[in-house]
Amino acid sequence: MKSPDDARNLLVRILDLLARPGIRNPGLLIAVLALGFMLWQSDESRTTDTEAERLRGETEPDTFINQGVLRSFDEQGRPKLVATSPRTEQFDDRQEAVLEAPDATLYDHEADLRWLVTSNHGLYHMSTEVMELEGSVEVTRSVEGGDAVLLTEYLRIDNPAGKATTDRPVTLKSPGSITHARGMTGWFNERVLELENSVEGIYETRP
Repeated sequence: MKSPDDARNLLVRILDLLARPGIRNPGLLIAVLALGFMLWQSDESRTTDTEAERLRGETEPDTFINQGVLRSFDEQGRPKLVATSPRTEQFDDRQEAVLEAPDATLYDHEADLRWLVTSNHGLYHMSTEVMELEGSVEVTRSVEGGDAVLLTEYLRIDNPAGKATTDRPVTLKSPGSITHARGMTGWFNERVLELENSVEGIYETRP
């Protein structure tokens, strides 16, 4: 790879050649083309390097997976969590997987229930089977009369414990009610939800 000094020296030599009348006109065309090529190459290199750095983060991942699938199973071998992502970056030393726009399903086989979970970003800790979701997190479950939806900006899902927690504001929407709170703990298997602070509810009165 040529250094900046090499490029400058090349440009000086081209300008010296342009001073000779016999080659000034054809030399001008060559110089313009050469200078444009060098500038184009320089811009392309900076763009490529910036894009690669943005994708891999602070450290380079060990594996890139497009349209990847993560699975977690219970003691009977049944799926507890299935998560898909258009792009997954795996870091073996940290035992972590970074998921872009994850789309996950949590299973309660005893009650035959499913929770559908989406967010902008996800971090899956492979050793502990804990998933951290951030950015427009949405959890949906079918209930009688429609869907129950939980909205927040951050959610930590502990698969072995069957628990989800957040300290951020949450909004719960279900048929006939909307509830706002800050901080929440939910137990999937028991289907229990505990709201912690600043709880406000709006309920629809039906005749």
